[in-house]
Amino acid sequence: MKAILLSLLLFTLTLAAPAQPPILWFQTFGGSNYDYGKSVQQTGDGGYIIGGYTESYGAGSKDVYLVKTHAFGIEQWSQTYGGSSDDGGWSVQQTNDGGYVIAGETNSFGAGGSDVYLIKTDASGIEQWNQTYGGSDYEEGFSVQQTYDGGYIVTGYTLSYGVDYEDVYLVKTNASGIQQWNQTYGTTISDYGRNVQQTSDGGYIIAGWTLSYDSDVYLIKTSPSGNYQWSKTFGGEARRIGETVFSRLLTAGISLRGRPLPTALEKLTFA
Repeated sequence: MKAILLSLLLFTLTLAAPAQPPILWFQTFGGSNYDYGKSVQQTGDGGYIIGGYTESYGAGSKDVYLVKTHAFGIEQWSQTYGGSSDDGGWSVQQTNDGGYVIAGETNSFGAGGSDVYLIKTDASGIEQWNQTYGGSDYEEGFSVQQTYDGGYIVTGYTLSYGVDYEDVYLVKTNASGIQQWNQTYGTTISDYGRNVQQTSDGGYIIAGWTLSYDSDVYLIKTSPSGNYQWSKTFGGEARRIGETVFSRLLTAGISLRGRPLPTALEKLTFA
């Protein structure tokens, strides 16, 4: 059996000199086939919500998998979502109403080979609605956040739109998941959006990576309508730590506001 492993780690993260954090407890979840956890967030009740995909349960060969636990990782419930083909969840967030929103990709529904898949559930994981976004080619959604207006912002990549190859894909929806607008960013080689967060000015900051600039970390700032404002790339050592520094900082909701962006080997400590 290959199951999801959830470990709670309380630690101070030092990128320049990483230390092995103590494991306080761990739990596994899943069945007799392969099951993967791709995203975890602590919930309002002190427990945890895990999003990923399962090959053990569900309607297709691979389905979106959502697991809710209490504070010590004991499973309270799990749910699967998807159709007869391969579907996966890459990002989960608790929403303002106590439910959950999951972003990922679907091969069961939508317009193309795969499409961005957005699922909204209630507090018990019961599906309330789902939406797909994309064109005739391939898209995936890697990160979702609820926005100030109660809608959602999703980032990932698209092969259907943009300049060429994969481009960063940003989709804004209303509270029901109906698309309000989408934007693409990138150049003539592959570019991916890995995490997105709404900024204090109502715009968005996207962290990802780009092959357009020698496989570098890619940071993009947009207006509230998704219009491009600026971008930065970070290479060298930053290429190796980029997802840890920028993407996971954004996912954790830690703000860089008022601080300069870190240099490649700068020591960062977070409580």
